[in-house]
Amino acid sequence: MNFDPSEEQILLADMAGRLLASHATQTVRDPAAEWRDCLDQGLIGLPFTEAQGGFDGGPEEVMIVMEAMGRHLSQAPYLQSVLLAGRTLALAGADEALTGLLAVGARHALALFEPGQRYRWDAPATRAEPTAEGWTISGAKVAVLDHDGETVLLCPAATPRGLGLFLIPPGTSNVLLAIQPTPDGRHATDVTLDAVTLPPEAAIGDPARNRAILAEAVDGAILGACAEMVGAMEQLLAITVDYLNVRQQFGAVIGSFQALQHRAADMLIAIERARSIMIYAASMMEAPEARRSVAVAAAKALVNRSARFVGQQAIQLHGGMGLASDYPAGRYFQRLTVLGMLFGDTDHQRAVVAAGGGWAG
Repeated sequence: MNFDPSEEQILLADMAGRLLASHATQTVRDPAAEWRDCLDQGLIGLPFTEAQGGFDGGPEEVMIVMEAMGRHLSQAPYLQSVLLAGRTLALAGADEALTGLLAVGARHALALFEPGQRYRWDAPATRAEPTAEGWTISGAKVAVLDHDGETVLLCPAATPRGLGLFLIPPGTSNVLLAIQPTPDGRHATDVTLDAVTLPPEAAIGDPARNRAILAEAVDGAILGACAEMVGAMEQLLAITVDYLNVRQQFGAVIGSFQALQHRAADMLIAIERARSIMIYAASMMEAPEARRSVAVAAAKALVNRSARFVGQQAIQLHGGMGLASDYPAGRYFQRLTVLGMLFGDTDHQRAVVAAGGGWAG
């Protein structure tokens, strides 16, 4: 992997940064407008091949965009609709649904998790039974990030032939939504499926391959979450250093105190450590699933730990004002906390690494 960004990557970083910064300065964020701008500027099509209607971006380009998302606390559903659900559509060969995403920005949300299963997603209790008219699905999903009444639900379910994947359009009967705000200003939805009737074409992919398809999409989304956390940590450090250089105590700016300088330096070290393992995980995205999943889990575990450290240091260095949700440091800490739990906390990721034989990278 070449660590020096190409000219195209530099331009991508500049464009993504300026686009997302323009929304970050708004008093009231408009996720729909941010999503439309991502579509207009080609960011939604970035990770997909030209044959699929995209721009052939790889993991490095995705990390550039996701770091910018974290730096500006983006509320666009990029992680969910593009890296998670979108990637699943592409791998499953759902060309019509993927075209809707890339051409007009039709939002999709992958409903991975179920009540009582924590971070397991590969053995859903939700069941889909074949009928003369197509399928009937019953079950429950929890914490579906960025799903609302206008989003296509991509639902894994057990079928007689294996793991099925089903597209459930907005407004489908017998789909009950309970939308809740998340601490970082977004929303997540609990979904109840009560004998939902779907046509045969709602099923996508191949039950024999769908578990591997989801595993690849989830690993890519975890890598994206790691990049978003690195971007958020970078900006949180910048906010903290700015504060240390203006806050005065004992007749001097507190940033002149060596003990606080050392704490800021420790924050930077933690960020660079997180960036290094994130880059390693990106280099493993083409590896066999067993090695890829261990590398991604190791990255998420270390990035989680770095994010917790950086967030806690930032709050402590700000004092009480750092806890306020209307102050930037507090908002970045909230985003890091939510991302740290997404797809599995540190203990879960360590368990994945251990089950995979450990990490020797």
